[in-house]
Amino acid sequence: MQPRFKEDKFEVIRVPFVPSVLRTKKYLLKNIFITVVGFLTLAWMSSATLVYFFEKDAEGSNIKTFSDAIWWGIVTFLTVGYGDRFPVTFEGRFFAGLLMVSGVAGVGIVTAKISSIFLEQALKDGRGIVDSSQLRDHFVICGWNENMNELLTHILEFNPDLTSQDIVVIANVTPQVIETTTAEKHLSDLHFVSGDHFSEANLRRAAPERARKILILADRTPGHGGQMPTPTEIDARTIMTAMTIANIARGTLVTAEILDPKMDHYLRIANVSEIIYSSEYSRLLLGNATSGTGIANIVFDLLDSKANAHITSFNAPESTIGKSFLEFKETIEKQNPELLVIGVLENSGNSHSIKELALRRAQQTPNMAQLVANLQSVKEIRCNHPVFHPPLDYKVAEGSMAIVIAKRIRNGKNEHGSKTYAA
Repeated sequence: MQPRFKEDKFEVIRVPFVPSVLRTKKYLLKNIFITVVGFLTLAWMSSATLVYFFEKDAEGSNIKTFSDAIWWGIVTFLTVGYGDRFPVTFEGRFFAGLLMVSGVAGVGIVTAKISSIFLEQALKDGRGIVDSSQLRDHFVICGWNENMNELLTHILEFNPDLTSQDIVVIANVTPQVIETTTAEKHLSDLHFVSGDHFSEANLRRAAPERARKILILADRTPGHGGQMPTPTEIDARTIMTAMTIANIARGTLVTAEILDPKMDHYLRIANVSEIIYSSEYSRLLLGNATSGTGIANIVFDLLDSKANAHITSFNAPESTIGKSFLEFKETIEKQNPELLVIGVLENSGNSHSIKELALRRAQQTPNMAQLVANLQSVKEIRCNHPVFHPPLDYKVAEGSMAIVIAKRIRNGKNEHGSKTYAA
């Protein structure tokens, strides 16, 4: 803009082409590859035109037409040097020299750019990293486990509709560890985000807001100095990860492993849907094994991916909500003979969504006393709470799922050849 003086005031004259020039300059700097290719193309065409102008009437010249000049230009530019066309005048040779220098520089730049593209893609394929915008309905694993290959194999076995391409692992592991993991055929398409799993930047790269489910592991990976983390440090990382996910992916189901049960209230604050008390399970199993025969085998087979049946949850038909447990059980088992209903999972799903919906409903009353009572009931909600073998007249509430023992899927079908259910 250029100001000029008029009637004791400054009037601003707007120059319309200035903003467009600035935008063009910014675009060219941002897209340097396009800029270089465009400049080299211009150099080729302009050199060919000038050489044609000086050579067409020169004695002994073999560049007589514009097509000859264009052919000579592309051969010279690419440094092929057929020698069938060449300039004989001083001016023609001068511009030919400039074109040769431009050609050497241009071929080097273009070759380097193409090589970098392929190298970057090769590195991404090796590390399993993809564009996060392509991730949909995937499974995110935060952290590393000493038996990671076995864990990943079990996840795929329990989710037959899932492939390794649908799994993103965020972990601070070396490329050698990643290479060893993806060397197995069924894990070859895993995606990796290398770095701390509790880092918000790394978590965002895995697109957790579009994930089907997120699993946070109690990561026992040694630190940069080689020292092993303490249980408190491990749980602190898990809690930090859960808190970060609560901010960037509130609607996603999150399962977290924790070592110290006393720390679980922090995970509940972060709306973690399921908490795995890994250190407690062995103690509980040992205690229960003393109360009866075969308890350990029963629990193991219900969780083992190689057993013929397994315990899981099942989406109940809408028509069974509000009915008694007897009707609930009979309806599901009649429609799905492969299932055996053994209980009800109350308030199933993402804890944040459950409490948010319950809070909105609790506020739908003009009665202050009733409002206080409703808010108190929201506070006491236990998300994903299992109720085994309830009374037959137990009323199945909204948001409940059936706890069932289901036939194991074998290549999408059960032992009778019909489709069945997975966790």
